[in-house]
Amino acid sequence: MNWIKKLFGKKEIPGEEASLMEIDFEDLPAWLDERSHKISSGMGKEVSGFMGKLEAALLELKESNSRLAEAKVEGDFDVRAVKRAKSNRENVTKQVAALIDKIKVQEDMDFKTLEGFYEAAVQNLETCLENMDRSFKYTRPVFPPESKDLSESLSRLSIAFKELRGAILENKTEIEAIEAAYSEAKGIQSLSNSIKTEKLELESRERKIKALKDEIARASQELEEFRKGNAWQSLQNLQEEFNVAKSRLEKAEADVNSLVLPLSGHLSRIKKLHESGRYTLKPDLKHQLDICLGNLIHVDPAFFPELQKTFEDKALDMQTQKKEKALMQVRTLISYFPERKKEYLEALKYFETKNAEILEADTGKSSELEHKETELLSRTRLLEGDMENSKKKLVVLKGEMQNRREKLLNKINLIKGNLRLNFKH
Repeated sequence: MNWIKKLFGKKEIPGEEASLMEIDFEDLPAWLDERSHKISSGMGKEVSGFMGKLEAALLELKESNSRLAEAKVEGDFDVRAVKRAKSNRENVTKQVAALIDKIKVQEDMDFKTLEGFYEAAVQNLETCLENMDRSFKYTRPVFPPESKDLSESLSRLSIAFKELRGAILENKTEIEAIEAAYSEAKGIQSLSNSIKTEKLELESRERKIKALKDEIARASQELEEFRKGNAWQSLQNLQEEFNVAKSRLEKAEADVNSLVLPLSGHLSRIKKLHESGRYTLKPDLKHQLDICLGNLIHVDPAFFPELQKTFEDKALDMQTQKKEKALMQVRTLISYFPERKKEYLEALKYFETKNAEILEADTGKSSELEHKETELLSRTRLLEGDMENSKKKLVVLKGEMQNRREKLLNKINLIKGNLRLNFKH
């Protein structure tokens, strides 16, 4: 098989496996090209000679097929057997002729073309044998010498293809390893680019986070200095006064409401009696009753004496004990409401004054600085989250890169066991 090794460029070089060879990853594609070229294109005269054998086998097959097609019946055979043999002979010679026509021998084939040629030719040969097998059984007894020649010619063609198959298989592992190495190298280069891009993104985010943290520090310092200033202290004092005014107003309002709260049930009942027509209120009195139930502070103090008269009215259907208790509460309202209303209005005026002072004094500087600080912190957290994702992605990419490198080295080892591949990163 030495000539087949020469045919596919696998010439033995003394000491080839003994010496260690090193190449950089960047130079691998060129080295693979050279290795592939050594296998695929170094065929020359050997290919011509090898294909010459195939041509000779095909020519012999063609001649055998012609002899069978032209053969005369010699011997004493049953008429039906002869007729059946001739009919089936036509199918046999037709199938063989089709096979010869499909196998086109060419010179200067590279490995992949040669492999494709072999696979197609063997498939055609198997199809031919399958299609002529039954017919050949009827042809062989009537035309024995010609059938034997055809069978031997087909056998020699099959042997020639087996030799070609051996040569292909001898180099197939290395060819496939070269193709796989190309693929792995391409994948490694793509991963390398992705890792570089991700590292650049990570560095960019780190710079942005540093810039944001510097800005946060400046914003925090500015907020701290503002809160130490007179404007902030004055605003804090006003805020305390405002809180006191608010508490005072809430107490005054509660004091006013506490006067009418015990009567609220009776007032609601009088309103319902009026609305149902079982008791009639004057329009002004009805209006003041609605105010009393809705917003007591705005009720006219003159309403309460009129309310007293209402409770004293015999037409108002009300138990005597409840009526007496209600009248007592109305008298309390008449006595204390004006003073409580005055206190409420004074508290309201004071509250509105302090509220206006705060609105005038508060420029929004503190809120602006706090909002700026919060926004910067939020942006920083988002970028830090992106950084964590980038770091995780880099781990995955580097892991995939390591796996790809191991696969590539395995393929390189199949091609050349004494080759060392250097990865710079």
